[in-house]
Amino acid sequence: MNTHLRSYLFVPAASIKIMDKALNSEADSIIVDFEDAVALAEKEASRERAKSHLLSRQTEKRVFIRINDITTPFWKEDLEAAILAGVSGVIVPKAENAGNMQVICQTALHYLHKVNRTPDSFEVLALIETARGVHFAYEIASSHYLVKRLVFGSIDYSLDVNCELTPHGTELLFARSQIVNASKAAGIDNPVDAVYPDLQNEPGLKNEAERAKSLGFTAKLAIHPKQIPIIHDTYTPTQQEVESALEIVKAFEEAEQQNIASISVGGKLVDYPVYKKAKAQLHFLTKEGEQKV
Repeated sequence: MNTHLRSYLFVPAASIKIMDKALNSEADSIIVDFEDAVALAEKEASRERAKSHLLSRQTEKRVFIRINDITTPFWKEDLEAAILAGVSGVIVPKAENAGNMQVICQTALHYLHKVNRTPDSFEVLALIETARGVHFAYEIASSHYLVKRLVFGSIDYSLDVNCELTPHGTELLFARSQIVNASKAAGIDNPVDAVYPDLQNEPGLKNEAERAKSLGFTAKLAIHPKQIPIIHDTYTPTQQEVESALEIVKAFEEAEQQNIASISVGGKLVDYPVYKKAKAQLHFLTKEGEQKV
């Protein structure tokens, strides 16, 4: 379950046809949406249809299910269906406090045990999309060992705080930074950035993905397969990044053998903090590069 994912493509649970297209897409993973993409009257039928289809469909692609939030009567059955369908994990919407995340994770463990699935076969991703969620991001990230990543929901967040979404994204800088910092403080993977809703604006998608990457996000949500190439291009390491990290690690380790702990590489100072960062970055880049570089 440690393979790094760069893209998570949303697909409505109500459409088997669209689900199959998503499963055949270049996305690293898909999210079958039981929440916003399904009308209230269709919740149960869509859940059963999606579960049956996923059980019958052989795929190597990582599949997640966005369950309905814990304040609804649907979340437990959504969670059980996800585990019975054998998916990799669930996305929990409106994550706002550690207590609710613990309830969801403990319930997941109960259902996993019932079907003889091990806890390490399942992940819970918390969708941070309100001011309260951003405020308590660290508590959410550290609430349970099943919580592996935080995910940012910028559209609902902007509605909650009553801000206007702009091309430069300054209004989301605090929230994004808080989510990244909370993730690293809690010792979980770097977070997943929000969807970009304008399908016709490829430069806008690229700019937003780059901006999120610069803050520490390492993946992005998508709403259409056409967005995947740009997302992967952004979050796949360049050859230059790999070579730079290799150069720093190699040079410093050679110097360390001579009891030297401060050197210059490419005209820049390299000491233990820089070396450790390069080594961690190299591990991450190599992990990514093994996928689709």
